[in-house]
Amino acid sequence: MPRFLLLLLLLLFRPSLSEYLFKATQIAYDQTGAVSTGEALEITFAFKPWNFNLTFGDLIYVRMPRFSTSTYAQGSDGGSTGSNIAMDSVQLGPSTIWKASWTEGTWCAGCSNPYNSSLLTLQLRDVNAIVRRTLHTVTVYKSNGIKAYCGHPMNSQKIMIGTNASGTDQYMSVENSPLVGNGCQDKSSCSLHGTCDYCYNTCICDEGYGNPSTEIYDYVRIDCGERTCPAGKSIGSLPTSSTSAHPLKECSDNGICDRQVGQCACFDGWEGLSCDRRVCPNKCSGHGICASMREQSGMSNAFPLSRNVTHRGYGTSPETRNTTAWDADFMYSCVCDSSWPVGLDHGEFQAAEWHGADCSLKRCPGGDDPMTAANETDCNGKQAENSLETGKPGNGCYVECSNRGTCIYEEGIGRCKCFQGFLGEDCGTMSEFGMNFGEWFDPAWDE
Repeated sequence: MPRFLLLLLLLLFRPSLSEYLFKATQIAYDQTGAVSTGEALEITFAFKPWNFNLTFGDLIYVRMPRFSTSTYAQGSDGGSTGSNIAMDSVQLGPSTIWKASWTEGTWCAGCSNPYNSSLLTLQLRDVNAIVRRTLHTVTVYKSNGIKAYCGHPMNSQKIMIGTNASGTDQYMSVENSPLVGNGCQDKSSCSLHGTCDYCYNTCICDEGYGNPSTEIYDYVRIDCGERTCPAGKSIGSLPTSSTSAHPLKECSDNGICDRQVGQCACFDGWEGLSCDRRVCPNKCSGHGICASMREQSGMSNAFPLSRNVTHRGYGTSPETRNTTAWDADFMYSCVCDSSWPVGLDHGEFQAAEWHGADCSLKRCPGGDDPMTAANETDCNGKQAENSLETGKPGNGCYVECSNRGTCIYEEGIGRCKCFQGFLGEDCGTMSEFGMNFGEWFDPAWDE
């Protein structure tokens, strides 16, 4: 092989300089089992300088993210920056060979590696050199108050070791850094649906399995082995104060959580992912639409009738939705169809053609009462039912069977049974004989 090709291959496949720094680098802790809140650790470092000798005054750097001298180093306590320890004030052994300082890392809330800049600096104080490829150990005692930040595992890829004796500032990963704590092996390793807090031997479950920071749940397994269900406002819960009610609950207290699949089995009358939506009866029988109260507040044909959209804005802002109109998006009902326009304006009527809670009934024909001088179908100025508003000029009122008959429903379709002496589909025509449904009076109707 030509020499230049051999040199090229050596350059391409040569390990990085940092791989020549140390061998047999390890860290060991004195703890066994769970670590108590605020408990300091005794930490032993083992390292072997590989291609350089250590001489008097040389420095060994150990970057130790997630380690701190802070009294709030346990994560759930909020976190803070601890204290530095000056050179030659770190209690360690063998103290005749080494002295050390501790530079406290900065607390970073929400970071994957809080105290990322924590640094232990060892300095050789012995005039005798430490020869390369010689294993050496240093123990940092508990009395220094250095603690592991609990909450998540630490691994060797986070702890780095370097030195100024190599002539560079490069670092390499510690080859063997055990996790602080005894893990979650007794909890099925969190069932592969959570992160183990090695310090406290507890599982922090993933979202969907009981994550404490993002989910509301009634029950969660300590090994994250079952699913949680979507949560919604509890419709029927009792208030806990004059301003507090309807807390978030799994399946909105309107169903049962199937924890194998994480889905709610809703009780009759409720639907939705969290059973937080009222079912419209009979799906409005195919003669209407199912709409929430907030949606209906913006519809001119929904009851109670209203013309002014500013009057209708039920739950249109977060303030009203969360307080006085908390149920704006939960309670649903039918808005029934009509072949004539419904509303309070000119040409509209104050009743819909289809009616009933499920829109299953079609109204009988209606008209003006032939026995009165007034026009009962004129709703100008008349207040709509359950409304604060009145009809405009040209607004119509529905008068069932012209007030001269009874509406009889056959399979939901209304037909007028006229009183004696009246006839026509709407019973609006006077006759000395009397008629029903456009035919002569049928004695079978006579009760």
